[in-house]
Amino acid sequence: MTPANPLDRFVVDRANVRHDLQRPSASWPADGSLASRFLSPYLHHPKETTMNFALSLRAAALDAASPRRRALAAIAAGAALLMPLAAPAQGAFPSKPIRIVVPFGAGGSPDVILRLMSEPMSKALGQPVVVDNKAGASTIIGAQAVATAPGDGHTLLYTVNNTTSINPYVYKALPYKAEDFVPVIRVLSVPYVLVTSVQSPYKTLADLLAAAKASPGKLSYASYGIGQGTHVAMVRLLNAAGADMLHVPYKASATTDLMAGLITTVLEPTTTAIPNIQAGKMRALAVTGPQRAEALPDVPAVNETFKGFVGDSWHGLLAPKGTPPAVVARINDVAQKIIATTDFQRRLKDLGLVPAGGTPADFQKFLKDDAQAWAKVVRDNHITAD
Repeated sequence: MTPANPLDRFVVDRANVRHDLQRPSASWPADGSLASRFLSPYLHHPKETTMNFALSLRAAALDAASPRRRALAAIAAGAALLMPLAAPAQGAFPSKPIRIVVPFGAGGSPDVILRLMSEPMSKALGQPVVVDNKAGASTIIGAQAVATAPGDGHTLLYTVNNTTSINPYVYKALPYKAEDFVPVIRVLSVPYVLVTSVQSPYKTLADLLAAAKASPGKLSYASYGIGQGTHVAMVRLLNAAGADMLHVPYKASATTDLMAGLITTVLEPTTTAIPNIQAGKMRALAVTGPQRAEALPDVPAVNETFKGFVGDSWHGLLAPKGTPPAVVARINDVAQKIIATTDFQRRLKDLGLVPAGGTPADFQKFLKDDAQAWAKVVRDNHITAD
C-alpha cells in the first residue's frame, strides 16, 4: 500500500531508485516508448551521483494529480538521474594542480631535485605541479601543512629522513605523527661526506679518529643543528669508532668556518660538498653511503672501515593519510618512470646522489627500518631538541 505521507513515500521510493541504479543499462526501456526515446541518449552515463535529485523528482511525481503528469514526472526524474553526468566523472585524479611542499628553502638540495621532477610530472599527470617551499623547524612546518591537508593526492610532501625517522624521537611534542603520512616513493639516497679544511693535519678517516681518541672532546664537528641528520649521523660514526668529539650545532652550513679552520670536521651532503672538494676548498676523508660515490671514486666509504655502517639520508614523496591507494599508485608510477630516465640518473650521480625508486610497499618497509636505526642512535646518546 502506498504511504499517505509524502515523506514516507520518498523513503519507500529511495529503495526503488537504489534498485534501479543496480540494473544494467541494457535492461532499461528500449521499446520505442516515450520514456525510451527520452532517456536513451543518457543510458551510457554513470547515474549514482544524481540520485538525490532524482529521488526528489520521483517523490514529487507520486504526488502528481493525474496519470499523465505522473508519467511525465517519472521521465523527468530519470533524465535528471542521468543527464548531469555528461560532465567528467567526479573523483578523477588529478582534477586540479598538484602542490608539493618542500620543507626547505629555494635552492636547497630537495628543492633542486623536486624542480627537476616537477615538469615531467606535470606533463604525465596533465596538471600543473606547484613547488611550495615551507622551510624551517627541521621540516616540521612543511610536514604539518601536508599532514593536515586533504588525502586526495593533490597535496604531497617531498622531504628527507628527519621528518619520519628522526624528529619523532628527538622532539617530545610534534604537531604530526609519522603515521599521518602514506609513503609514495623513495626518490634517492643522499650520502654525506666527512670533510676537513685543506690545511688540516688529518689526511684520512683513520688520522681523524686516532686524534679524537687520543684527546676526547678536543676536536670539534659541526652540524646543521641538534637532531639534524648531519648531527645524528656523526654521532653514529663516533659510536662505531669509540671516539668523542665536541658538537657545535649551526643553524645552516658551517663550511665557511670549516675552511677557515675554526671547526675540525663536518658531515656535508654530497650536493654541497662535491663542488667545494673539486674546487680544492675542502678535503674529503670518507663518504657515509654503503659504497663510494661515483663522483668521488677516490674517497673511501666509512663502510670500508666499519663494516655495515650506513649514515646517509634520503629524499622521498609522502602523501597525507587517507590518500586512496589508486592515487598513490598513479603518482608512484609517474615518479618511477622519471627516476628511471637516463638524464635524471645522470644529474643525480653528478651531485653524488644515488637513485632509488621502488613501490610504496618498498618505501614503507624502508621507512620502518630507517626509523628504528636512527631511534636507537637518538636513545643511546640521549639526543633531544626540546
